[in-house]
Amino acid sequence: MTPPYPLVQSNKNRLSGWAVFDLDGTLADTLTDISRALGSVLQKHGRPPLSLVETKSLIGKGPKTLMERAWIFTGQPASHDELLSLTKEYLLTYRFNPKGGARPFPGIQEGLRSLVRLGWRLGLCTNKDGHAARSLVEELGWGGWIKVVVSGEETVRKPDPRPLQLALRRMQAPSGRHLFVGDSEVDLQTARNACVEGVFLGHGYGEFGTMSLDGMRFFSNAVDMFSWMARSGPKGKNNPNPLVGPICRFAKPGWIS
Repeated sequence: MTPPYPLVQSNKNRLSGWAVFDLDGTLADTLTDISRALGSVLQKHGRPPLSLVETKSLIGKGPKTLMERAWIFTGQPASHDELLSLTKEYLLTYRFNPKGGARPFPGIQEGLRSLVRLGWRLGLCTNKDGHAARSLVEELGWGGWIKVVVSGEETVRKPDPRPLQLALRRMQAPSGRHLFVGDSEVDLQTARNACVEGVFLGHGYGEFGTMSLDGMRFFSNAVDMFSWMARSGPKGKNNPNPLVGPICRFAKPGWIS
Protein backbone atom coordinates (compact mmCIF):
# COMPACT_ATOMS: atom_id res chain seq x y z
CA MET A 1 0.00 0.00 0.00
CA THR A 2 1.40 3.37 -0.98
CA PRO A 3 0.84 6.03 1.69
CA PRO A 4 -1.18 8.99 0.32
CA TYR A 5 1.11 11.56 1.92
CA PRO A 6 4.79 12.54 1.78
CA LEU A 7 7.24 10.92 4.16
CA VAL A 8 10.41 12.09 5.83
CA GLN A 9 13.10 9.92 7.35
CA SER A 10 14.58 9.63 10.82
CA ASN A 11 18.15 8.36 11.17
CA LYS A 12 17.99 7.83 14.92
CA ASN A 13 18.84 4.28 15.94
CA ARG A 14 17.62 4.45 19.53
CA LEU A 15 13.94 3.79 20.14
CA SER A 16 12.00 7.04 20.40
CA GLY A 17 10.07 6.24 23.59
CA TRP A 18 6.70 6.31 21.81
CA ALA A 19 4.86 2.99 21.48
CA VAL A 20 1.36 2.05 20.33
CA PHE A 21 -0.19 -1.30 21.28
CA ASP A 22 -2.95 -3.50 19.94
CA LEU A 23 -5.37 -4.60 22.68
CA ASP A 24 -7.02 -8.02 22.28
CA GLY A 25 -4.40 -10.75 22.27
CA THR A 26 -1.55 -8.30 22.82
CA LEU A 27 -2.10 -6.55 26.15
CA ALA A 28 -5.24 -8.30 27.38
CA ASP A 29 -6.61 -11.81 27.20
CA THR A 30 -10.24 -11.05 26.37
CA LEU A 31 -11.08 -14.39 24.77
CA THR A 32 -13.53 -15.41 27.51
CA ASP A 33 -15.49 -12.16 27.22
CA ILE A 34 -15.56 -12.30 23.43
CA SER A 35 -16.64 -15.94 23.41
CA ARG A 36 -19.39 -15.32 25.97
CA ALA A 37 -20.88 -12.39 24.05
CA LEU A 38 -20.59 -14.17 20.71
CA GLY A 39 -22.19 -17.31 22.11
CA SER A 40 -25.11 -15.33 23.48
CA VAL A 41 -25.84 -13.79 20.08
CA LEU A 42 -25.47 -17.10 18.27
CA GLN A 43 -27.88 -18.85 20.62
CA LYS A 44 -30.47 -16.08 20.28
CA HIS A 45 -30.50 -16.80 16.56
CA GLY A 46 -30.73 -20.57 16.94
CA ARG A 47 -27.08 -21.28 16.29
CA PRO A 48 -24.70 -23.28 18.47
CA PRO A 49 -22.20 -21.45 20.68
CA LEU A 50 -18.54 -21.86 19.83
CA SER A 51 -15.71 -23.17 21.98
CA LEU A 52 -12.89 -20.91 23.10
CA VAL A 53 -10.60 -22.49 20.52
CA GLU A 54 -13.14 -21.93 17.74
CA THR A 55 -13.77 -18.35 18.83
CA LYS A 56 -10.04 -17.66 18.93
CA SER A 57 -9.71 -18.77 15.31
CA LEU A 58 -12.26 -16.15 14.22
CA ILE A 59 -10.80 -13.09 15.99
CA GLY A 60 -9.22 -10.36 13.89
CA LYS A 61 -10.20 -7.22 11.96
CA GLY A 62 -12.90 -6.16 14.41
CA PRO A 63 -16.43 -7.13 15.50
CA LYS A 64 -18.06 -7.02 12.06
CA THR A 65 -15.57 -9.52 10.68
CA LEU A 66 -15.99 -11.66 13.81
CA MET A 67 -19.74 -11.87 13.24
CA GLU A 68 -19.33 -12.52 9.54
CA ARG A 69 -16.93 -15.40 10.23
CA ALA A 70 -19.10 -16.80 13.04
CA TRP A 71 -22.17 -16.93 10.81
CA ILE A 72 -20.24 -18.70 8.05
CA PHE A 73 -18.77 -21.10 10.63
CA THR A 74 -22.17 -22.04 12.05
CA GLY A 75 -24.33 -22.17 8.92
CA GLN A 76 -25.63 -19.84 6.24
CA PRO A 77 -23.68 -16.58 5.81
CA ALA A 78 -25.37 -13.37 6.91
CA SER A 79 -26.55 -10.85 4.35
CA HIS A 80 -25.13 -7.33 4.41
CA ASP A 81 -28.08 -5.93 6.37
CA GLU A 82 -28.14 -8.92 8.71
CA LEU A 83 -24.44 -8.49 9.37
CA LEU A 84 -24.85 -4.85 10.36
CA SER A 85 -27.67 -5.77 12.74
CA LEU A 86 -25.75 -8.70 14.21
CA THR A 87 -22.68 -6.55 14.78
CA LYS A 88 -24.73 -3.99 16.71
CA GLU A 89 -26.30 -6.79 18.74
CA TYR A 90 -22.89 -8.26 19.55
CA LEU A 91 -21.45 -4.90 20.60
CA LEU A 92 -24.39 -4.24 22.90
CA THR A 93 -24.10 -7.73 24.40
CA TYR A 94 -20.35 -7.33 24.88
CA ARG A 95 -20.79 -3.92 26.48
CA PHE A 96 -23.02 -5.34 29.19
CA ASN A 97 -20.87 -8.41 29.83
CA PRO A 98 -20.09 -8.88 33.52
CA LYS A 99 -16.69 -7.36 34.24
CA GLY A 100 -13.75 -9.44 35.36
CA GLY A 101 -13.41 -11.86 32.46
CA ALA A 102 -10.49 -10.03 30.86
CA ARG A 103 -7.00 -10.11 32.32
CA PRO A 104 -3.58 -8.80 31.35
CA PHE A 105 -1.24 -11.32 29.81
CA PRO A 106 1.71 -12.29 32.05
CA GLY A 107 4.24 -9.49 32.33
CA ILE A 108 2.02 -6.80 30.80
CA GLN A 109 1.06 -4.91 33.96
CA GLU A 110 4.63 -4.70 35.25
CA GLY A 111 6.03 -3.91 31.81
CA LEU A 112 3.69 -1.00 31.12
CA ARG A 113 4.39 0.42 34.57
CA SER A 114 8.15 0.19 33.99
CA LEU A 115 7.98 1.91 30.59
CA VAL A 116 5.96 4.80 32.00
CA ARG A 117 8.50 5.23 34.80
CA LEU A 118 11.18 5.44 32.12
CA GLY A 119 9.30 8.22 30.37
CA TRP A 120 7.69 6.26 27.54
CA ARG A 121 4.47 7.58 25.95
CA LEU A 122 1.94 4.81 25.34
CA GLY A 123 -1.10 4.60 23.08
CA LEU A 124 -3.61 2.04 21.87
CA CYS A 125 -4.74 1.22 18.32
CA THR A 126 -7.47 -1.40 18.11
CA ASN A 127 -10.24 -2.55 15.78
CA LYS A 128 -12.32 -3.07 18.92
CA ASP A 129 -15.35 -0.89 19.68
CA GLY A 130 -14.19 2.33 21.35
CA HIS A 131 -16.48 2.15 24.39
CA ALA A 132 -15.39 -1.42 25.09
CA ALA A 133 -11.71 -0.58 24.58
CA ARG A 134 -11.72 2.45 26.87
CA SER A 135 -13.74 0.65 29.52
CA LEU A 136 -11.26 -2.22 29.50
CA VAL A 137 -8.29 0.14 29.79
CA GLU A 138 -9.87 1.64 32.91
CA GLU A 139 -10.95 -1.74 34.30
CA LEU A 140 -7.40 -3.08 34.09
CA GLY A 141 -5.92 0.04 35.69
CA TRP A 142 -4.12 1.41 32.64
CA GLY A 143 -5.95 4.72 32.34
CA GLY A 144 -3.06 6.64 33.86
CA TRP A 145 -0.57 5.07 31.47
CA ILE A 146 -2.38 4.85 28.13
CA LYS A 147 -3.55 8.35 27.25
CA VAL A 148 -4.59 7.82 23.62
CA VAL A 149 -7.02 5.18 22.33
CA VAL A 150 -7.89 4.94 18.63
CA SER A 151 -10.69 2.43 18.05
CA GLY A 152 -12.29 0.67 15.12
CA GLU A 153 -15.20 3.02 14.50
CA GLU A 154 -13.19 6.27 14.53
CA THR A 155 -11.59 5.83 11.13
CA VAL A 156 -10.81 3.00 8.73
CA ARG A 157 -9.67 -0.23 10.35
CA LYS A 158 -6.28 -1.90 10.51
CA PRO A 159 -4.37 -2.93 8.41
CA ASP A 160 -4.94 0.48 6.86
CA PRO A 161 -2.12 2.66 8.26
CA ARG A 162 -4.30 5.61 9.21
CA PRO A 163 -5.51 4.42 12.64
CA LEU A 164 -1.91 3.87 13.79
CA GLN A 165 -0.80 7.18 12.32
CA LEU A 166 -3.72 8.91 14.01
CA ALA A 167 -2.71 7.42 17.36
CA LEU A 168 0.85 8.73 16.96
CA ARG A 169 -0.41 12.17 15.99
CA ARG A 170 -2.69 12.36 19.00
CA MET A 171 0.26 11.34 21.15
CA GLN A 172 2.21 14.21 19.55
CA ALA A 173 5.01 11.84 18.64
CA PRO A 174 8.00 13.57 17.04
CA SER A 175 10.05 12.13 14.21
CA GLY A 176 11.76 8.98 15.45
CA ARG A 177 11.85 5.22 15.76
CA HIS A 178 8.38 4.46 17.08
CA LEU A 179 6.94 1.00 17.77
CA PHE A 180 3.66 -0.76 17.12
CA VAL A 181 3.18 -3.88 19.25
CA GLY A 182 0.66 -6.50 18.12
CA ASP A 183 -0.08 -10.20 17.91
CA SER A 184 -1.36 -10.82 14.39
CA GLU A 185 -0.69 -10.62 10.69
CA VAL A 186 -3.09 -7.67 10.57
CA ASP A 187 -0.87 -5.83 13.07
CA LEU A 188 2.26 -6.71 11.13
CA GLN A 189 0.74 -5.32 7.94
CA THR A 190 -0.47 -2.20 9.76
CA ALA A 191 3.03 -1.44 10.99
CA ARG A 192 4.48 -1.89 7.53
CA ASN A 193 1.80 0.20 5.87
CA ALA A 194 2.37 3.00 8.39
CA CYS A 195 6.17 2.76 8.07
CA VAL A 196 6.45 2.10 11.80
CA GLU A 197 8.61 -0.61 13.34
CA GLY A 198 6.57 -3.68 14.26
CA VAL A 199 7.05 -5.75 17.40
CA PHE A 200 5.02 -8.93 17.69
CA LEU A 201 4.07 -11.00 20.70
CA GLY A 202 3.53 -14.74 20.40
CA HIS A 203 1.18 -15.13 23.36
CA GLY A 204 -1.93 -13.82 21.59
CA TYR A 205 -4.58 -14.95 19.13
CA GLY A 206 -2.99 -14.07 15.82
CA GLU A 207 -1.57 -16.17 13.05
CA PHE A 208 1.16 -14.71 10.88
CA GLY A 209 0.16 -16.79 7.89
CA THR A 210 2.41 -16.30 4.89
CA MET A 211 3.69 -12.85 5.83
CA SER A 212 7.39 -12.63 6.47
CA LEU A 213 8.72 -11.31 9.77
CA ASP A 214 11.80 -9.93 8.01
CA GLY A 215 12.60 -6.55 9.50
CA MET A 216 10.25 -7.06 12.44
CA ARG A 217 10.94 -8.24 15.98
CA PHE A 218 9.17 -11.23 17.51
CA PHE A 219 9.00 -12.07 21.22
CA SER A 220 7.39 -15.15 22.68
CA ASN A 221 6.61 -13.36 25.95
CA ALA A 222 6.03 -9.85 27.24
CA VAL A 223 8.81 -9.89 29.83
CA ASP A 224 11.52 -10.23 27.20
CA MET A 225 9.88 -7.62 25.00
CA PHE A 226 9.60 -4.99 27.73
CA SER A 227 13.18 -5.68 28.81
CA TRP A 228 14.37 -4.99 25.26
CA MET A 229 12.25 -1.84 25.01
CA ALA A 230 13.60 -0.52 28.32
CA ARG A 231 17.21 -1.21 27.34
CA SER A 232 16.81 0.23 23.86
CA GLY A 233 14.73 3.32 24.67
CA PRO A 234 15.77 6.90 25.41
CA LYS A 235 17.02 6.06 28.92
CA GLY A 236 18.37 2.60 28.12
CA LYS A 237 21.95 1.41 27.84
CA ASN A 238 21.64 -0.19 24.42
CA ASN A 239 21.88 1.69 21.15
CA PRO A 240 20.63 -1.00 18.76
CA ASN A 241 20.80 -0.77 15.02
CA PRO A 242 17.29 -0.72 13.55
CA LEU A 243 16.15 -3.90 11.84
CA VAL A 244 14.38 -2.12 9.03
CA GLY A 245 16.52 0.94 8.43
CA PRO A 246 15.34 4.50 9.02
CA ILE A 247 11.74 4.71 10.14
CA CYS A 248 9.42 6.87 8.02
CA ARG A 249 7.64 9.75 9.66
CA PHE A 250 4.69 11.50 8.01
CA ALA A 251 5.39 15.08 7.06
CA LYS A 252 1.93 16.68 7.06
CA PRO A 253 0.60 16.83 10.64
CA GLY A 254 -2.81 18.08 9.53
CA TRP A 255 -3.72 15.33 7.09
CA ILE A 256 -5.87 13.52 9.67
CA SER A 257 -7.08 14.55 13.12
